[in-house]
Amino acid sequence: MKKTGTVCKLVMFLLIACLLTGCWDKEELEDKAYVIGMGIDHSNHYGKIKVTMLLANPEVGSMQGGGGSTEKPREIITFAANDFIAAKGTANAIISRNISYELIKIFVVSEEYAKDPNFLRTFSDVLKDKEIRLDSYLAVSKEKASEFFLKNHPKMETRPHKYFQYMVNHGIENGLIPDSTLFRFFNTTYRETENFLAMYVSAEKDKNPKVQSEDEYMAGQVNATGELDDTQFIGSAVFRNGKMIGKLNGQETRTVNILDDTTNIKDILIDLPDPFSNNKKQFAIRVLKTKSNKVKMNVKSARLKIDITVPLKIEIMSNPSMVNFAKKKNQQIVKKQITNHLKNVNERFFKKTQTKLKGVPYPLSMYARRYFGTIQEYKKFNWRKSYLNADIHVHPSIQIFDYGKQARIPNK
Repeated sequence: MKKTGTVCKLVMFLLIACLLTGCWDKEELEDKAYVIGMGIDHSNHYGKIKVTMLLANPEVGSMQGGGGSTEKPREIITFAANDFIAAKGTANAIISRNISYELIKIFVVSEEYAKDPNFLRTFSDVLKDKEIRLDSYLAVSKEKASEFFLKNHPKMETRPHKYFQYMVNHGIENGLIPDSTLFRFFNTTYRETENFLAMYVSAEKDKNPKVQSEDEYMAGQVNATGELDDTQFIGSAVFRNGKMIGKLNGQETRTVNILDDTTNIKDILIDLPDPFSNNKKQFAIRVLKTKSNKVKMNVKSARLKIDITVPLKIEIMSNPSMVNFAKKKNQQIVKKQITNHLKNVNERFFKKTQTKLKGVPYPLSMYARRYFGTIQEYKKFNWRKSYLNADIHVHPSIQIFDYGKQARIPNK
């Protein structure tokens, strides 16, 4: 009897195992149309928005698709909808494959619509769709989002998801655009203590743009020529309470990324006025941030006082004046130049946040919380109001670890 019972249990186990390995709910890769980028614009129809979908063909560039495929790597559609969640149903009336939001990399919103008070109400729908991941990015385009995707024609990347992945990752690493994930957007918006930065993009170049320093541009202002795509990722759009209120150029965005210890910035290249040529020339430095900032605040005084120490490692990359950096005097001069330049850039940025933006675009308020025993005391302090009148000083702590190869001037 025991042997029979054991056999019955074994048969039941094998039967259940066979049922669990069924594939009736499988989904083939080629059955889906994956939305890689989504654009949101104003619509001429009341109560609706204009939705643009950048769809990627998963077979192009894959082993399954083969090298001789004649299918397009992407498809773009634009139409009016009540919201972009239910818009999947409308899109399936045009696209043969099942629309999926699982691989969305970026949401692009036109600058015009980002300044609309109703933007947050519309965009909050992303929290209700389980397919949309909060590590997707939010970007603001100078032109309409539909035009941004239509004019975007990468020359080196056939697959659109790779293009946006490279552009965003490299832009964040060198500090010219912010790390504007959806998670950061909603976390910042609902916390209501600071502003949020979204990356600023454009596929339209300005006419006769002014030549500036390498990091002082906004998207569309870099006057590059050759066989290239006109799309540019540089600068940021500033949001307060879910509405766009201003912009920061590449230098100001990079300043935020250095001040914010939660960003993934690694090392950046900067040009500074050369102190050995009466500031007529520029010399390049590499800036590395390996330690967190030290922030001290005096919240008990009549006026909030903030002192920020920013530890940075510096590598001298060029020497246009051919100065001998083996001399201690020259080392002190260049160190002072770098320190003063970074201090002025940072303090000028903070002044802009107090006068124009009415708020700081990174979680500086987190450092103020530790000075209060209870949440009620912190709320009574009123960070937003106190920050606008704060006395802020930035102290760059510079360590130059490499002065570069010492070149010799050839004999004439």
